[in-house]
Amino acid sequence: MASKENPDNLPLPRIATDADFEHFKDQCTKHEHWELCTDKEYVKVWAIKVEKSDINMIKMRAPLKNIEALTLYDVMHDPQYRREWDENMIEGYEMEELDPNNDVGYYSIKMPATLTNRDFVNQRSWRAKEAEGEYIIKNHSVYFPKCPEKKGFIRARSLLTGYYIQRDPAGGCVLTYLTQADIKGHIPSMISNAVTKKLVPSIVKKLEKAASEYPAWKAKHNPEAHPWRP
Repeated sequence: MASKENPDNLPLPRIATDADFEHFKDQCTKHEHWELCTDKEYVKVWAIKVEKSDINMIKMRAPLKNIEALTLYDVMHDPQYRREWDENMIEGYEMEELDPNNDVGYYSIKMPATLTNRDFVNQRSWRAKEAEGEYIIKNHSVYFPKCPEKKGFIRARSLLTGYYIQRDPAGGCVLTYLTQADIKGHIPSMISNAVTKKLVPSIVKKLEKAASEYPAWKAKHNPEAHPWRP
């Protein structure tokens, strides 16, 4: 139930289960009832309306022929490297480790010049099945009183956002990015939904470039450190 302290009725942090990861995987891999919005050789984008929400869920699937699945998984995890490639990030850090595969973190982003910057307090959960070449990183916003709203930011909400990375037997990997996020403020949901659908494909080129440059960068920055791996 919503309260003054938790007006959005955000869930408390809890350890993600295998069922949670399988549910996320199903949303990434099953397309029934989804609307195909972009259908190109290098990227596909779908959207679906979510019950009791004005914010659509969007997903994108793209083959990355020259990027190994494990490399992309490392890129998505490495907090030091994120500062190198994520120009939208203002600040990002872990606030509490729940267990070796779950934490609560803070992430703030730059918005276009006329809009107030946004921040998130999210639980992040991850699972790596290296033998199968399958990796999942997902997040959702949680109620975390240790990090109240900050001056100069609007506290946005991730209902569910994440990445499903699969090794491609033909070479490289296949990335599926799924998101349902409410950036709050006075932006109508119709505009937010439309903008998200258009912007999501740009993530492909950004991540592909970041992943292609990561091995050389990592070789000079704690090359043996991969604490997020099993």
